[in-house]
Amino acid sequence: MLGHLSWRELLRRWSRDAVRHAEDIGLALTAEMRSTGWIGGPPAGAGALDEAERRIGRVLPTSYRRFLELTDGWPVTSMEFGALRPSRTIGWVADLKPELVSIWREPRGEWPSDANDGPPLLERSLLLSSGSDNFLLDPGRIDPTGEWASCGFTNWYPGAGKHQPSFRAGMEEHYAAFVRFQAPESETHAEVAQQVDSAYRASLRGDRGQEDVFESARSFGSLRADVLAAQVHELTGRYRAALAFGRFDLDSLGPDSTVLDDLLPLFVAACLNRRDKHQRALDRAWRGAPAQYGERLRQLAAQYQDTGGLDADFSYAPGFASGVDRARTFIRAGHHDEAFAEILAALPLWKPLSSLHLAPMGLLWDREIGPIVTHERRQRLLSSPRTS
Repeated sequence: MLGHLSWRELLRRWSRDAVRHAEDIGLALTAEMRSTGWIGGPPAGAGALDEAERRIGRVLPTSYRRFLELTDGWPVTSMEFGALRPSRTIGWVADLKPELVSIWREPRGEWPSDANDGPPLLERSLLLSSGSDNFLLDPGRIDPTGEWASCGFTNWYPGAGKHQPSFRAGMEEHYAAFVRFQAPESETHAEVAQQVDSAYRASLRGDRGQEDVFESARSFGSLRADVLAAQVHELTGRYRAALAFGRFDLDSLGPDSTVLDDLLPLFVAACLNRRDKHQRALDRAWRGAPAQYGERLRQLAAQYQDTGGLDADFSYAPGFASGVDRARTFIRAGHHDEAFAEILAALPLWKPLSSLHLAPMGLLWDREIGPIVTHERRQRLLSSPRTS
């Protein structure tokens, strides 16, 4: 999401955010940092970079080398990763933290030599961070441009986290976590919100090219992206995606008609589906929900249990509702292709209930329509224009 920023622009922004929150993050500001607003160090010279490459026996990937040419080290990352080491102290995990490799090697049996986790990953990776958690560059995964994959290997997660395609992408992930938890007033939040809104409008036009924005924006703490991404996951067939609707931060969302009238019914239907029941997920959701949402969950659950299903009401978009009514007639006659054709024809007449509403999700949880909305048809819904 920050690819439009140069390295210098990204680090300048991070510096401004860090200076404002220095006390919260334990950053000891020097007089120079206060006067310049820059928390980085001096750049690494060509000699220092050549020496680092000679010492590790490898050519450093481009995005990491460019970073070091701006600042030889960096005092903050996120979580417990600590600072980024200066070039003179980077090294292989096996040399800098041999005990970590040993702990992972001994009790866990044999690992494939090319595994992207455990001892194989640790034994071949470069350690960049100074904290108790480990920021790694992995020369076992090199893309066509020569970039090494990066990842975190932490104490609180069993094994490697999600691999990023480069050092730059890994640093953006750290900055996202920093902004999310430490810098609520950062200008980056507004920028992320604009990108989410642009992706949302593109999706309503049937343009799927920006869907990944929703997933990326979640790492910056965007609640709207959380809700939109969950709908994409459900429509693209991710396993048990609907259960995510029970984990939203409903207090922060506040009362929202999309959640109340279209997403909670989907969640309840998924939880009470007799073929794959998740009563505990439903119990947890309504115990932790604000009053209005908790009451809605109880009403939906009672209705589902009393009648064996839920019925979607699309009267909030009358033109679309008429098309759905025609589709129901075809479904009852066993003509499923014709029914779905009616739904697609009416989609431009649908209207979102709020800016959290990506598609008429009631098509998935309605007891009559849901069974005909196959995986392929869900994809068609996403790639079709929805609303005028």
